[in-house]
Amino acid sequence: MLNVVVIAAALWSGSSQYPVVSSQYPVVSSQEAVAGGQYPVVSSREAVARGQYPVVSSQEAVARGQYPVVSSREESSTINHSPFSSGQSSLASSQEKISSLQSTISTLYSPLSTLERDSTLSDVTISAPKYPEKLARSGKVASVISAEMIQANQGKSLGELLQQSVGVAVVGARSAPGTNQEIYVRGANTGHVLLLMDGFPLNDPSHISSVMDWNLISLANIERIEILKGGQSTLYGSDAMAAVINLVTKKNVKGIQLVLQGGGLGTHQEQISWSTTRGNNQFQIQAQNYATDGFSSAKIAQGKAEADGFKQQSWGLKWERDMGKLGNLDFSYSSQLYQGNVDNGPFVDDQDYTSEAVSHSFRAQYQVSKFTIRAFQDLIHREFRNDSSDVAANAWSKFSLSSYVGLNQGLEAFVKIPVKENATLLIGSEYRRQKTEQSDLSISDYGPYVSPDLAEKQKTQQIVGTYATWQQSWGKFGYEVGARWNAQSTFGNYFTYNLNPYWAISQTAKFFGNYYTSFKTPSIYQLASPYGNLDLQPEQGKTIEFGVEKKLKAWRIRAVAFENQVNQGIVFQAMDIEPFGKYQNISQQQTHGIEFEISYQTSKFQADFNYTYLKGEMTDRDSTYSSLIRRPTNAWNLYLQAKLANKWSVGLSNQIVGQRTDYFYDESTYSVQPNPMAAYIWTDISVHYQINAKWKVSAVLKNALNQEIMEITGYSGQPRNGQITLSGSF
Repeated sequence: MLNVVVIAAALWSGSSQYPVVSSQYPVVSSQEAVAGGQYPVVSSREAVARGQYPVVSSQEAVARGQYPVVSSREESSTINHSPFSSGQSSLASSQEKISSLQSTISTLYSPLSTLERDSTLSDVTISAPKYPEKLARSGKVASVISAEMIQANQGKSLGELLQQSVGVAVVGARSAPGTNQEIYVRGANTGHVLLLMDGFPLNDPSHISSVMDWNLISLANIERIEILKGGQSTLYGSDAMAAVINLVTKKNVKGIQLVLQGGGLGTHQEQISWSTTRGNNQFQIQAQNYATDGFSSAKIAQGKAEADGFKQQSWGLKWERDMGKLGNLDFSYSSQLYQGNVDNGPFVDDQDYTSEAVSHSFRAQYQVSKFTIRAFQDLIHREFRNDSSDVAANAWSKFSLSSYVGLNQGLEAFVKIPVKENATLLIGSEYRRQKTEQSDLSISDYGPYVSPDLAEKQKTQQIVGTYATWQQSWGKFGYEVGARWNAQSTFGNYFTYNLNPYWAISQTAKFFGNYYTSFKTPSIYQLASPYGNLDLQPEQGKTIEFGVEKKLKAWRIRAVAFENQVNQGIVFQAMDIEPFGKYQNISQQQTHGIEFEISYQTSKFQADFNYTYLKGEMTDRDSTYSSLIRRPTNAWNLYLQAKLANKWSVGLSNQIVGQRTDYFYDESTYSVQPNPMAAYIWTDISVHYQINAKWKVSAVLKNALNQEIMEITGYSGQPRNGQITLSGSF
């Protein structure tokens, strides 16, 4: 904890407590180091996921300082980015910090009742548009994964659960535990989806794309998940180009909730929460512990590879006070951490490559009448260490230690004003501040390498946004129109807007059409690193969509056609002079597709089917190619849930993931090669038994057909395994 406090003080003060010495060898992370193929850089799954072709440098070329070098933390395509530190003392402190929380355990339980999945009901209420709002009064495309659906999928991770939703692909969710998961909505890049927790943005400024490490997120305290498609930058600013995913935590749960889980791959999980009310005050404590022996991250053709285990802990405190006419006050603190083993790249096992991370989040909210004010701070520290006791044959270094810290802070105030019976005005303003400290150390036959530090005055970026939306309905028609003005400390001013009309054809049918503009701010690394470019402008997005939804007794149907465009996309462009690469706004991306959903629900049976079709291309200065790297053109999901008796229910989840194309560096030919990956069928089977009013037992068999899948070239997919969960409420 002391280490985190020291780091936080360094970030607040603006001075680096951990100086980084510059080196003759430039470093660039693999996620970005994909230059248009002109100069070799080490590839990673992150690099290709951004739609940039990766290439790998030879050791001789790197040793001569001819080409940018990718740090060893980026070479592992399992987990590739981290906090920051320098040497053994920082790592020891980090381990002490993690071990101090080893005893924590967590999560809430709610009994299984009628099941809902990705609900498209017009009477569903979501909170993602700042205030709870019925979808009947909106033309936006939203889905809800309900508390019942989460409970019905006990034993699955957040990524596995989201994978079942229409238009959503989570690459890495079915790979080894601890894999750095990349989420794509409607084929857009992973950095174009904004993740929220109760409406608060989750970002990591130390990441090259400013996205949160999903291994720091647990389903332990999540009540429901809201997915709001389209560009949502008017309300949420940067990153909300393809969708917003809002994780809503559990509230008003009384007593003790307990979850115990165990199963294959040496997996076990313990969750506990306790809530109580004292007068006008409500208190909640929750904790979770998860551990698995896992399986090898790298896919090894011959011999037995080491299983890459993973441990995750989280705990949190929440206090809420009802002050009557004076409003409501909420305050929460949560901490998440993990430790994991990773491998040294595709097809390469590594015995002593480890990762660990910890985050601390503070959130406060005050509401009175229609006025809300929010404040938050997230501090994330990630660290990656590759020791020298086991050196892979293709390893560039004998030892590496990478460490990254990100500080994300914000303050927001907004008010919803009822203008008349059928019209409302939402006005708000927010301030965000981000800062990072980063360090990479590696030792090879050519000596030590320490990455150059970011420029001191450029480690921080700030953005202020002011927005307004007008929502009105009359008769069968309604619309929402909104605009946002943004002022960023580096690139200046930027403006976005949206228009969302709809026509309620009847009480059970609706037609809608939406147009959004959106943006993504360049990250601090893209702006201020040795390869940064202070002239970068934000990535600009446009989304247009048309759709219809219909409810007919027990049936619900929705179909949406959409097109997303991204201009001024930021990519790493290679150069033939030092530093041999620079970030530039030179790419354009266009994706269009169709989403179709149909569901049938009675009191004893639930059936959901959805289909996603995608086609996309990316153009830079040199070429045009498919932007759907590792993303399927076609994906189908079928989910069935049935109550067999008063206490028994069974479920089936089946997904067909179509053909995808990945790219890898072929060391035999010194060139980047495409790797077409075959379609596969993923099947999960679940059984639930309600023992009594307080206890329930669930079992899930994942990958029931034992398909040998590969989400990322050279990395293993999850084998068949079963998990059993016992849930109790007191």
